[in-house]
Amino acid sequence: MTKKLVLILLLFTCVLHAQHKTNIIAHLDSDKDLLSINQDLEIHNDSDVAWDYMILLDWANAFSSTQTPLATRFAEDFKNKFQFANDEERGRTTITTDSNFDQHYRIERLEGQQDIIKLYFNEPLLPGATRNIDLNYIVKIPEDDFTGYGKNSKGEYSLKHWYLHPAPFKNGAWDYYSHKDLDDFYGAPMDFSISLHIPATHRAISNITTVQEALPDTRHSYLFTANHNRGVILHVLNDIDIFKTYSVPGINIITDIDDSDVPLEMKVIFNDRIASFLQTRLGAYPEKDVFVSDRYYRENPVYGLSSLPSFINPFPAGFTYEIKMLKTLTRKWVDTGIHVNPRDEAWIQQSIMVYLMMQYQQLYYPDLKISGKLSNVWGLRGFNVTQLKFSESYPLLYLNSARRNLDEAVNTPADQLVKYNQQLGIPFKAAIGLNFLNDYLEDSSLEQSIRDYYTANHNAYTDVSDLRKIVQQDASKDVNWFFDDYITTHKQLDWTIRNVHKTKDSVSFRIKNKSQLNIPVPVYLLDNDSIIDKRWIEGVRGDSVISLSRKRANRIAINYEKLITEFNQRDNYKTLKGFPSLNRPLEFRLFKDVEDPERSQIFLMPDIEFNIYDGLTLGTRFYNGNLLPKPLRYSIKPGYGTNSNKIVGSVSLSYSHPVQNREERLYQVRYGVSANTFSYADDLLYRRASGFLQFSYRPKDLRSNKRQSLSFRNIYVDRDRDPSSPVDEPDYNVFSMNFSHSDNNLKRVFNYNIGTEVSSKFTKATYRMRWRKLFKNNRQLDFRVFAGAFLSNNSQSNGDFFSFALDRPTDYLFDYNYYGRSEDSGLFSQQLIVAEGGFKSQLEPAFANQWITTVNGSYSLWNYIHAYGDVGFVKNRDRDAKFVYDSGIRLNLLQDYFELYFPVYSNNGWEMGQDNYDQKIRFIVTLDINTFVKLFTRRWY
Repeated sequence: MTKKLVLILLLFTCVLHAQHKTNIIAHLDSDKDLLSINQDLEIHNDSDVAWDYMILLDWANAFSSTQTPLATRFAEDFKNKFQFANDEERGRTTITTDSNFDQHYRIERLEGQQDIIKLYFNEPLLPGATRNIDLNYIVKIPEDDFTGYGKNSKGEYSLKHWYLHPAPFKNGAWDYYSHKDLDDFYGAPMDFSISLHIPATHRAISNITTVQEALPDTRHSYLFTANHNRGVILHVLNDIDIFKTYSVPGINIITDIDDSDVPLEMKVIFNDRIASFLQTRLGAYPEKDVFVSDRYYRENPVYGLSSLPSFINPFPAGFTYEIKMLKTLTRKWVDTGIHVNPRDEAWIQQSIMVYLMMQYQQLYYPDLKISGKLSNVWGLRGFNVTQLKFSESYPLLYLNSARRNLDEAVNTPADQLVKYNQQLGIPFKAAIGLNFLNDYLEDSSLEQSIRDYYTANHNAYTDVSDLRKIVQQDASKDVNWFFDDYITTHKQLDWTIRNVHKTKDSVSFRIKNKSQLNIPVPVYLLDNDSIIDKRWIEGVRGDSVISLSRKRANRIAINYEKLITEFNQRDNYKTLKGFPSLNRPLEFRLFKDVEDPERSQIFLMPDIEFNIYDGLTLGTRFYNGNLLPKPLRYSIKPGYGTNSNKIVGSVSLSYSHPVQNREERLYQVRYGVSANTFSYADDLLYRRASGFLQFSYRPKDLRSNKRQSLSFRNIYVDRDRDPSSPVDEPDYNVFSMNFSHSDNNLKRVFNYNIGTEVSSKFTKATYRMRWRKLFKNNRQLDFRVFAGAFLSNNSQSNGDFFSFALDRPTDYLFDYNYYGRSEDSGLFSQQLIVAEGGFKSQLEPAFANQWITTVNGSYSLWNYIHAYGDVGFVKNRDRDAKFVYDSGIRLNLLQDYFELYFPVYSNNGWEMGQDNYDQKIRFIVTLDINTFVKLFTRRWY
């Protein structure tokens, strides 16, 4: 006990005994959305070095242009609201100075970080000295569409990062970073006194104490104060009565989080229960009041659960309200009491928060399923996903990123994580690790360590080394693996059982540790589903042979309780029964579901496809895919064409090998085979078989949108003969090789492809490039270049079937999703797939059997209305190259998914005045749901 107290006292060495103070007088002009601020900042140098300058965080200025780090982050995440907003909808800070100020200070904004101010002192601030700085500035309040803070549509204001705040000075340097909408403000602690003056139409409330309130008819005034606070939030609303106070033992909870279906008495009970739980598991809240708003909750919500409407809410009465308050209060408790750098070591706060939520749910709702009452409904209860407990949802959501080979180390800085990992994957992975560590320790020492860590850091800066010291002090087992291996690597954890030898009384087997990490693993002896014995195996980096007394076990397993999330749990089980027992019995299931690692599952899914020749193709898909990606995928899709009255469909088999060495640019190797048959014209089928090998490359920085791939394909096509259009070779084989590069985000798109195709009749080479730029004035310029040439061509006897197309490729490899690929007239002949020449007008010559070069461009005129133009040269054998062009209006309703093209002028003349103009209009429509879903998932991965 004495050692523990000494350790806790040592952690207080970085406590700020003297700190900064600020007095702010702020006036709100609601007509212009301006906040006029006079700020007296008292700076105290508590370090042992003199300061020539200091860093002020001006995160309100992060909204000042589309070139700030915040704007760049929005573009990377494909958020377009900020990019398309006008200057009045964005925010900024305008600082005014006088000659007296200029004599003593100089203000400089850092290059590339417009929200960071470097304030130079004419005279250094010596250690232990204090200096007062008078600052005057005006803050333009942004719309709340961008981050949730700012002015809303009702004329109310939620203000965060609205004033200048000193950065922390740690270890001889200023510790700061720019606003990136990650809810990770990192300011030095200060004492606050804020005098706020607002229109009489509004009322104000804050996360700090309201000392005085004056409400005359002309203007309302407030005085807010706080000590040792790291960030002040103001809510200026039409009505603050929406905030309720729940007085529970030890704390007052002030919140506007509400649920009209939950009686007041239940809300009090829930808040009391949550507060008592947190006081027991963490310790007393550092302040007498805890202020949590609905806006604060929405920064980090419980995804999916809390958004369910009441009429389909399957959970117990008040559960969604309780889970919202649990998430919000736990986060607030941890944020206020544990002061880490929330960008570099966000995982510490997040892991403790999610771990406590897991403990709370296990304590009060141990048997509640994530589907609630739906888990007992006929037709739904047979799905594994409806039977998952809440504790099982965390590994499932984390494993989603691991299966995509997007797993990242727990201690990765938050701004370097892909969005899915930043929001879900890493917090859940870290909390799962704590839960695993708790089970491994087999006592309550981890709970004590978390309490000690929380108590020690109410007023101190802390980091992972402090947490490690306390956990090591309390633990009875070696815990170095957690800090050295688990939180520092992105490698996928995976174990398997090999070489089982059994006798009547014993069993021996080899455990293979595929990850090569020094992480313990639990081994189980099972009697069907009952645990007979559980043993922790430690220090196994490679292979290890284990011998156990068999007892009455008929199965052995690794990680049976799924305490740790493995990449593949399907090889964790071995039966000790004799033949014909299977390690994983075969199971057929209707519709996609979560994986059951104890069974070999085949899923059946109704499947519908469409082309005008087969009509609706109705069939069933047999495949092994579940709700999570997996390396080995197979699919068998037989179907019946309602128009053609033929059996059509496809089969495929592929394997994706993830490359986990992030120092290498090679990200994944994928290979496989496929075959399909559908109608390509009335009463005519094609049969296509192909094999492929693809190398995918991605930068070490997974947030980067850069992608590269090198692919090899061999395609064999067999077609039914068309008596009305005979060809010499209806059957052909083509080998293709392609290298592609892409770098796409909201502001800029750049990609290119270099490829070649080799057949017995021809050899061709192609180059495709696309560049798209979104300018500061929100105008968009789009360019596409295509160049193709035959290196050899003996296919003239087949007409232009293998030729380059100016506006509508023949698609002899059957790669494109044409709804009527053989149509020469009618609606489906107007379908546009921007490939090869990429023209929109139908011109002559329509094909090139020697070479072709085209440029396609468009420029936005207003919102989704664009002007387009295409130019190029078409060269056929024994003919001169011909210059071709067209132009028109493009309605870009949904980029690359739903577009309309209206020709205006081309080689054909003024097309709008010609006959049958409606037949000249071209359209892009994507019906493939998987392609459409990518439009929304691209910002997450």
